[in-house]
Amino acid sequence: MLTGKQRSYLKRLANPLKPMTQVGKEGVSQAFLEQMDQLLNAHELIKVSVLENSPVDSKEAIVQVVEALNAEYVQAIGNRFTVYRESRTAPTLEIPDADLTRIKAYKQKVANAANKKDRVSKKGGRISKPLQGKRAAGRKKAAEEASEAKTMTSNRRGRRHDK
Repeated sequence: MLTGKQRSYLKRLANPLKPMTQVGKEGVSQAFLEQMDQLLNAHELIKVSVLENSPVDSKEAIVQVVEALNAEYVQAIGNRFTVYRESRTAPTLEIPDADLTRIKAYKQKVANAANKKDRVSKKGGRISKPLQGKRAAGRKKAAEEASEAKTMTSNRRGRRHDK
């Protein structure tokens, strides 16, 4: 249950948003609810538009969506309404005076993944790093030897040729 302060904070965030989905001539169907569930997991705050040819008005659609998705009603203006639900997979919105433990844990998990030495691609494979293989080690060693030789020759002449 959202407090007044939390609701006003979410209204402020929702003001510039465009409607991400719309209730059409079929009303609040199972496919619409599945789409809303995916959008709420991804975005947490969703604005919805109710079309004129819809069999339900915005108030009825709000009640059906909130009950079916276990979401929170934020506001309704005309034929548009806004709904909020904390993401189950990647919570990001920090609402004032709310329990932020899931958000902090998710941000820590993301930070730890970024700090890992082995990066993983989207398909789960390792992403190779430049100058990490056998050939690269030989090249790296040759480059170090060349730079040493350069500094030694410059020291013999009594001057440095570093550029």
